[in-house]
Amino acid sequence: MRWGIISTGHIATKFAAALKHSASEQVVAAASRNPERAADFAQTHGIAQAYGSYAALLADPHVEAVYIGLPNSLHAEWAIKAAQAGKHILCEKPLAVSRAEALTMFEAARAHHVWLMEAFMYRFHPRTQKLAELLAQRAIGQVRLIRASFGFFLSAPNDVRLNADLVGGALMDVGCYCVNLARMVAGDAPTHASAAAVWAASGVDETLAGTLTFPGGVLAQIACTLAGSFHQQIQIIGSDGSIDIDGAFNLPADQPGHMRIRYGARAERTEELTFAPVDQYQLEAEALSQLVQAGHGATKLPEMPLAETLDNMATIEALLRSARTGQSVEIAP
Repeated sequence: MRWGIISTGHIATKFAAALKHSASEQVVAAASRNPERAADFAQTHGIAQAYGSYAALLADPHVEAVYIGLPNSLHAEWAIKAAQAGKHILCEKPLAVSRAEALTMFEAARAHHVWLMEAFMYRFHPRTQKLAELLAQRAIGQVRLIRASFGFFLSAPNDVRLNADLVGGALMDVGCYCVNLARMVAGDAPTHASAAAVWAASGVDETLAGTLTFPGGVLAQIACTLAGSFHQQIQIIGSDGSIDIDGAFNLPADQPGHMRIRYGARAERTEELTFAPVDQYQLEAEALSQLVQAGHGATKLPEMPLAETLDNMATIEALLRSARTGQSVEIAP
């Protein structure tokens, strides 16, 4: 497909760079509220058209799909406008600021017959696909405990991720990966959430740790921070083994991925798997394009399912509510 990028920030830069290597996807336009910034971004990435407004990009008939890399608070507004303009949409995570807002976005996409997908790029890495395959095969038995942690030190006090008006915070920025992973591994939505947080001066969560309770006796411990050393780790413990993944989410395109599997209740055998370097941003764009071409009846194509996105938004809301109130929160189905 021919893509337009709405935003010229850090994540948009990664997306533009990734699609340079795609045989099927092409970025043809980029937009910023600042015309000079849009022009500089387009020149840097070899993009033909630069727009000084998001609306102008959406009016471009050559753009078939848009990638939205804006702050969280702007996702819904511009995803809905993109749908109304007939553009397919890949929107950065988390998709929205609430489950209700996400549902409105999906309804707009349906009404205008376009695809809308949440951009969790790690879901399209062959390592994540292999993890899903191993879990489906019950390679480590029944999943009992999921541990996921993602964080880094954010040194810029004016960063949008610390801005409450833009709905920043550790959970929305990196903790959402942990929530997403837990939902994928458990294979169901959690029923209860409890959390504690350390709050930044701006009012957003700077560090948050929580526990999710899933049906069938599965527990997940998630942790995220914008004030700690860089890390991103997954551990899945089953009744008959465990799986460990480091560099679990934002793996650089030039680095191989690794997974350690311990088999048996006493970890009698260990297997190390290595995955060739890939660009996850390229893979997610190509996946959405394949889904668009195949239609809604497509099977066996990688995707970020609507149901999981809605469940994850409800979970994020519940975790933040629990962290603010000090009470366990039931997550309504």
